[in-house]
Amino acid sequence: MMFAKRVNAMLVLSGLGFSGLGFLVLGFLVLGFGATTASGTPIAYVSIPSSATNGISTIPIATAYTSNLGYAFKTGPSGPFGIDRIKLQLYSGFASGTGTFKIWINGTDNETAYSAVASSTVYAADTVSYTLPGTANTPFDLVLAAADIPNISAYSLLSNTAYSLIVNSSSVNFFGLRRVEGLANGTTNGEYDVTNGFTMLDTFRNNTPNYTNTAGSYPAFAISFGTTQSAPVPEIDPSGVGSVLALVSGALGLLERRRLMALRA
Repeated sequence: MMFAKRVNAMLVLSGLGFSGLGFLVLGFLVLGFGATTASGTPIAYVSIPSSATNGISTIPIATAYTSNLGYAFKTGPSGPFGIDRIKLQLYSGFASGTGTFKIWINGTDNETAYSAVASSTVYAADTVSYTLPGTANTPFDLVLAAADIPNISAYSLLSNTAYSLIVNSSSVNFFGLRRVEGLANGTTNGEYDVTNGFTMLDTFRNNTPNYTNTAGSYPAFAISFGTTQSAPVPEIDPSGVGSVLALVSGALGLLERRRLMALRA
């Protein structure tokens, strides 16, 4: 208590109080934080549709980018955005085996809602593999990490830019991407949850906008993508802490000298 009163007296003589010291120390502490780390909690920029899937669209065997299943979206303002996680809900008529298909990140031909489709500009693409669950006609999920999509994970989406995510080049027939069907016209974009300022533009098949599988039914595809790298978390830098202590010690020494000079006056 006596020490606290003495320090406060020194601070008063120098025009500061404990609040002033608090701001002083807080400013110094900023120097003690430097290195950062990232958590591994997945963040989906675009999520799988919120409604339960109730249909299937066959992934094309064709390899041209215009033979596709996919959607168009626009990124938010806080990019660039890395992609190291893609999740797809799939379905196969076969009981067992393996297969491959291709995932592309392309541009779009426009940015108009329910009109945008994939353009010929390819930013990144990867051929991915899967193993069937062992029971015929069984839905299953495929979760891809950075190592599974090396080209896509090496590319960063720019801010405020329209892109398309498409799939095709299936190695087998009777292999499909699950979908939510029966949605009303003009509601498909709202079926996807988005973060980081992303907006959905369109869901399409074979590069035909505003995909409809039958009269009055506009599906949304069960594909999500994002990152496992969340916002940086500050860590204490030991060298910065040493600097903080030295600065605080010097400041208190200066205040002590001012106190002694005031007593002599």
